[in-house]
Amino acid sequence: MIFKHLFTPKWKHPKTEVRLQALNKLEQDKDADVLKTMALEDNSTEIRQKALNKLNSLSLWWQAYKQDQALKDLAEQHISSAVLNGKSELDSNIRQEYVDRFASKRVLEKLAFSESSLEVRVKLLKRLAQPKLIEQSFKQDDEQLQLLLLPLVEQYGLQKQLLKSAKGQAKSALEQALEQQKLAKEKPAEVLAQVKMILAKLNALRDKHDYKEVNNQFKILTEQWQGLELSWLDEEAVKENEQKYSAIEARISSHLAALKAEFEALEKAEQAKREKQAFLTEVESQLNLAEQALVNALEQLDVSKQAELDIQLSQLRSKITSSAYSDVLVKHLDTLVDLESQLKQLPELVVANQAAQTALEALANITATTELSELDDTLNAQKSAYNNAKGIIEQLPNTLKKPAKAKLSALSKQFKAAMAEQLDAQQNELKQARRKAKDVQRLVEQGRSKVAFGVFKGFTEHFERLTAANQAQLEPLREQISAQLDDIRDWQKYASAPKRVELLTALDSHIENCDLAPKQRAELVKKLRAQWHELGRVDTDEEKLQAKQFDEKLELLFAPCRAFFAEQEQQREKAKQARETLINQISELAVTDTSLEGFNWREYESQFNKLNKQWRAAGSVDSDVYKSLNNAFKAQAKLIGDAIRSQHEHNAHLKQGLVDTAAEQIAAEDLAQACDVLKSLQKQWQTIGFAGNKKENQLWQAFREHNDAVFAKRSAEFESQKAEKDALSSEQQQQFDEIKAELPENGSEAEIKKLISQLSEIDFLPMVKKQVQKFITELQQKLVELEQLANTARFDALKVALENGGSVPAEFISKIGVNLSSEQLILRLEILSDKMNDESSSPERMAEQVAMLDDKLQGQNVDFDHYLSAYLSNTPTAELQSERLLKLL
Repeated sequence: MIFKHLFTPKWKHPKTEVRLQALNKLEQDKDADVLKTMALEDNSTEIRQKALNKLNSLSLWWQAYKQDQALKDLAEQHISSAVLNGKSELDSNIRQEYVDRFASKRVLEKLAFSESSLEVRVKLLKRLAQPKLIEQSFKQDDEQLQLLLLPLVEQYGLQKQLLKSAKGQAKSALEQALEQQKLAKEKPAEVLAQVKMILAKLNALRDKHDYKEVNNQFKILTEQWQGLELSWLDEEAVKENEQKYSAIEARISSHLAALKAEFEALEKAEQAKREKQAFLTEVESQLNLAEQALVNALEQLDVSKQAELDIQLSQLRSKITSSAYSDVLVKHLDTLVDLESQLKQLPELVVANQAAQTALEALANITATTELSELDDTLNAQKSAYNNAKGIIEQLPNTLKKPAKAKLSALSKQFKAAMAEQLDAQQNELKQARRKAKDVQRLVEQGRSKVAFGVFKGFTEHFERLTAANQAQLEPLREQISAQLDDIRDWQKYASAPKRVELLTALDSHIENCDLAPKQRAELVKKLRAQWHELGRVDTDEEKLQAKQFDEKLELLFAPCRAFFAEQEQQREKAKQARETLINQISELAVTDTSLEGFNWREYESQFNKLNKQWRAAGSVDSDVYKSLNNAFKAQAKLIGDAIRSQHEHNAHLKQGLVDTAAEQIAAEDLAQACDVLKSLQKQWQTIGFAGNKKENQLWQAFREHNDAVFAKRSAEFESQKAEKDALSSEQQQQFDEIKAELPENGSEAEIKKLISQLSEIDFLPMVKKQVQKFITELQQKLVELEQLANTARFDALKVALENGGSVPAEFISKIGVNLSSEQLILRLEILSDKMNDESSSPERMAEQVAMLDDKLQGQNVDFDHYLSAYLSNTPTAELQSERLLKLL
């Protein structure tokens, strides 16, 4: 056994301590194979771990992960760190295998955000199947990544949430997907409605019997059916509706065939009818031509046309009698017989026609007159010539009578038209005269003689403008009325004399005792003047003297009114000036440039209303003056009013735009953004002026209604989100309590770290997050305490080893290369512990302090554990200064 251990390499020694010492002395480059063997095959977990740490090979860590259960967690830390940090030393196959088969959910989540390959990230997100991670990745503003994530976004229905974050083509794709979703909801019902409508219309064609209409409608509906997007319907609905269409199409086709046969038969009958009508029309045309030729011959007094017309009529008779329609041409044959008869009498008819033309010429030679004295003679002459021509024309045959009568009528109308003004004037004068005569008789009967005299004067004027014949009609009436008025005039002369005296006496009384106000006094003057005029005309000298006395006394009665009316005139003048001032002011306001930017329409309208109010309150002026001033004021007011109304309409248009935009927000999906839009619209509303009395309130009520609707929806959504948040918070609280309960009372360091890692991976809501953070702080404090306990245990083990002369615990042994002696190391330990050793000199201590300070400035490790490990690792056991070291522990 002794020789066996003598020739066995120390790294294979059965004692762990020996193998540890050998491991510490092995070099990574020279002894790589030995280290690899120790890392993978040594039965000590500690040695395998140290060997792996020394080699620092990711491939070996991977082998350890797969085959070394004790080091699996540590190996996974190295592998996962390399994967997450993208270390090139890690073989791509190992990386792929680890990610595909062994990586934890937490590693996959981190890798899904750190991986440089977009395809791999998408693959990981698909594997994780967490919508929240997909949403976070999509919001990283990488358009290429967004495009790759589109299938996952569609799979989990995240289009709406991510539309705002989408860029470029991804945004277009999401918009298209949302549109397709919308269509998928709306289109089936729309297409089904179209299907029902088309089938109903097709079915209705069976009740129609117009072949053309049915055929055209059938073609149109067939095209509409072929254009339907039946792909939006499910397979069963498509099959069912296509079967209905096929059945209806077959019935319509049968119906069309029957209608077509009827239509063609009717068309054939209509064609025969048209041919018959064409023949009848042709016969009538030839008859008319023959008749016109006969008339022309008569008018031209041309007997030479007789033979030609006789041949023409014979041919027409032959055509009628040989046709298939002779039974319906009886009337035409009668006309033909009449024409043939007239043709035989052509010489005699020529003579009769010449006499008729002479009579018509005589009538045409009588011209209208504008002279009142010639009016009766002209009318009598025209009437005599008209009756003579009419008698001659009545003896002509029908073919000649018709055009001759037409000419007679035209001449009569022409004469009446020329004399219409004169005749109308005579009729009007005659009518007015008769009405005036009746008025005179009525007034006489009523005892209103004074008015009757005036009306009779009008009657006389109309009577004198009549012709002698018309005057003769009214002469008896005129003589009767004249006699009545003469009797009344004589009676008035007798009755009015004492009344004039009475009126003068009453006027004297008023002059002495009248205490009426100016306006009432003026009314009295008017009344007295009217009573005087009612007494009739002033003819005798005595009556004229009385009239002069009346005027003088009436003037005395009216004298006090003049001062009052003069003052009224001054007030009217002041009111006129005030109104003219208002016109000037409103004219200045009317020419104000309202197109200036920032123009104050509120002040402009206020000034206009103020001027209108002042105009209504201004004093009275004469009616003629007021009319002129009012027209001037209203003209300027109209200009201003039009401008204000135009501005109101403009404001109403702007506010209507705001109302429409507000209405659109009701259907908005993003209610938060919709509320922001509405707040902006409210600010815009305040900047827009008045929209007119009628529209302002209507627009405001509509605008407010839309605002209230959106904010109500927003409140409802907020309450819903709050409820969801509360539910999630409750769920997270329960989850936190369950995780917290998983930790044993005396949990190990690994268990605590695992719990901290598990809590850190969850995105808690603020209400729960505070509790979680507090608990994590407590766990971290516990880790510190456990670490301190572990350090104390480590140092206790070292103390025992030093006191008993045993082997130094392996955890204190490391391959630390230092260029310091054991004495320098232990001296530095003493300096760090602030404990002096009597054997060490002050200069040596001072030199080490300076050296340590220099090392620290250069960034080297100068802590106690470092120097302790270096001292224990580089000092042979026999040379350890145990007592001195124990004082420092």
